[in-house]
Amino acid sequence: MGEIDKIRDGFLGAVKLAVHRHFLFPTNISSKCRVCSIERLEPTKVLTCNQCEFSLHEDCIEITSPSHHKHPLKLHERIIGYRRRDQCCLCRYKLLDMFYNCSRCMFEVCMACLKRPLLIYKTTSHKHPLSLMPIDSVSFTCDACGSVDNSSYPCTCLQCCFIIHRDCIDLPSVISINRHDHRISHVDILRPEEWICGVCHKIINNQYGAYSCSVCHYAVHSKCAIRDDVWDGKELDGIPEEEGDNKTEDITPFEVIDDKVIKHFSHEHILRFIYQDVLIRDENQRCYACVLPFYYDACYICTHCDFILHETCANLPRTKRHELHKNHFTLYPNPKPGEDLELSKSFFTCVACQRPSNGFRYESGNVKLDVRCATISDEFNHDSHLHSLFILSLFPRECSACDQMVYGSLSCVKLDFFLCFKCATLPKEVFNKNDKHPLYLRYSGYRYGNYWCEICEKPTDPRKWFYSCDKCCSTLHIDCVLGKSPYMRPGHSFLLSSREFQVVSNNHTSRPFCTICSLRCKDAFVLKSKDETDTSCLCSLKCLDSLVMSMQRIKL
Repeated sequence: MGEIDKIRDGFLGAVKLAVHRHFLFPTNISSKCRVCSIERLEPTKVLTCNQCEFSLHEDCIEITSPSHHKHPLKLHERIIGYRRRDQCCLCRYKLLDMFYNCSRCMFEVCMACLKRPLLIYKTTSHKHPLSLMPIDSVSFTCDACGSVDNSSYPCTCLQCCFIIHRDCIDLPSVISINRHDHRISHVDILRPEEWICGVCHKIINNQYGAYSCSVCHYAVHSKCAIRDDVWDGKELDGIPEEEGDNKTEDITPFEVIDDKVIKHFSHEHILRFIYQDVLIRDENQRCYACVLPFYYDACYICTHCDFILHETCANLPRTKRHELHKNHFTLYPNPKPGEDLELSKSFFTCVACQRPSNGFRYESGNVKLDVRCATISDEFNHDSHLHSLFILSLFPRECSACDQMVYGSLSCVKLDFFLCFKCATLPKEVFNKNDKHPLYLRYSGYRYGNYWCEICEKPTDPRKWFYSCDKCCSTLHIDCVLGKSPYMRPGHSFLLSSREFQVVSNNHTSRPFCTICSLRCKDAFVLKSKDETDTSCLCSLKCLDSLVMSMQRIKL
């Protein structure tokens, strides 16, 4: 094939260029150039294709341009095996069809930018025209974002001694981010005082552009504010606040009926406030929202059924923002008995802690948070660490407590410390049937020596977190105390192929055998069929998933 190409390359002066898939033949016949879109009347050397309507001037194959004065630019066609870069160096848009390239500098420019002057007239960042300088070797501080890098070409205004990244010339003026309740606006300079970025929590240079709040003392780096995981991409300049913000009207979660009596949006009956100062050790009495046991303290209870809410859970807002998603979340209760008992709607997995739950959830699209993780926002303090923790990014980090790699963790800006949501939401005080005293969560380094778990009788690692009883000097693994699915509420029902299952306490003398794994159910809760003639029993949601998959295979 190579020999044939060589013969054809010389036939009638045919040439093969990277700009076109077919051979091109020289001609003096005037025709419209595919590159410059001009049909010259004077004699001009033209290359044309005999198989398709493609023509171009010979002097359009290689040109010199003010946008790249160092070397000549050669014409390329993107569809012919070119994968170096997919965007124009000037406008940052995707390269389409033909473009010019400098192989020495890795510089590519689209046809549209090649025809434009290197002068940008209308921008949101500056009142004067800006001159684009396509020089990537210049390091400078951008007046709009305050960062020092050469990742984007500089644009300058000689009248104002103003310099800005090409990528920053059209920064949005007014936006709403998931780190702050108010709108923030881009300003050229901040007030002369210390400012800490509300996203990365690093110092902001007040001499450069940033986003600030007009209502309170809050500011964000320009680049941090427009991150994909922070901003929803909507420009709110000129849009009324009640229309432009991605949130619903602020609705209170309950209506006050009388003194210490409320009507909560999640329940059909009225709830009465009580303060329980006597310890109740009933694992079945759990808050319908957070699904944690109710031992003592303030709560709202229903006088008609077993519905109960912690006082803090009853006051959870109907809508809220959170750092794990750029859109607002809405609070949803779990389906009530007799309503929608579909398995997919009865349980959900929290995107933060990756634990299944059947309690209340905050939902935004396909993203679901349990109420425990949703309350961790902004500045968070945990007893295991000296400094405040923040959700800085969604990049994977290794949790300093459990050594698991997780996406979206709590970070310390001073030390190399990360905490996953699963560890951050562990209850600090729990009760267990193996000990009559309260068990407290202990952190790494609390004790050193050889210890054994009182439940599984296996060694406990003092470098890991664990529960302990100070009076009995006992230590217990976290998983042994909480179980595989600690956030399951007893009494909750769901349907599986017209069969109704229920979460029940596994507190009998004899442990049942799991229908799927054939092992004894050791967890605090099991899933049992409500049909008395059906003896099916599942030890965990993992076995439930296995049952669902086997049923799907049978249908196929």
